[in-house]
Amino acid sequence: MSDSAAFADQVEKIRNTLVTVKPAPRQELANKSNGAAVLIPLFERDGELHMVFIRRSDHVASHRGQVAFPGGRVEAIDATLLDAALREAYEEVGLDPASVDVVGGLRTMHTTASGIIVAPFVGVIPPDAPLKPDPSEVAEIFDMPLSALRDPGFRGDYEFTPDGRARASKFPAILYGGQVIWGLTLRITISLLEILDGKAWDATFFSLRPINSATTRSDATAERSRRRQLRTGSRVAE
Repeated sequence: MSDSAAFADQVEKIRNTLVTVKPAPRQELANKSNGAAVLIPLFERDGELHMVFIRRSDHVASHRGQVAFPGGRVEAIDATLLDAALREAYEEVGLDPASVDVVGGLRTMHTTASGIIVAPFVGVIPPDAPLKPDPSEVAEIFDMPLSALRDPGFRGDYEFTPDGRARASKFPAILYGGQVIWGLTLRITISLLEILDGKAWDATFFSLRPINSATTRSDATAERSRRRQLRTGSRVAE
């Protein structure tokens, strides 16, 4: 089987699974401050599936500096939640909606800290799509190969202190190429990996980690630095 055929098979596996998922109705998330739609862009490089992420800028109202997928709130001009995801992807990273082969939509999910409800959609994009971040919203665009997302060697913890709380918690994360995928973005990513792999991830990976007094954010920084030396992710645009 050629590399391109292998990629096509992976996309069809996702498509065939998501065809059974009924998209959330627009009214479920429209006109709500905590409702959003995101696009999960996939593309092929050297026969391997890559997933595109963004790192949010430090100027946005929420989730500053965090890794996410292109997306945002549903506006009045959006006829569907998919339209919202495509529009936001165009605004944030310059992705032409006409270039996206929409594979399907996942079930809605919500963030645990901020309570935002998200409708995720999967789409295949050209590998040479000219992506460019809107600096007011996006600090960086990057991609990760499927092999790295699957690799247990890149799984670890991320320490986060929610607003208004004195103590931090450790959350499961994928640490790769200097980036930290955690929270809802991690759960969406794993949902796709579970479809491709045909099995669920180890439930213990999702449990909160206790933090002792000797644990600091520098531990996570040091771990990310160590993993960067092992392998560096390739960046689509910056």
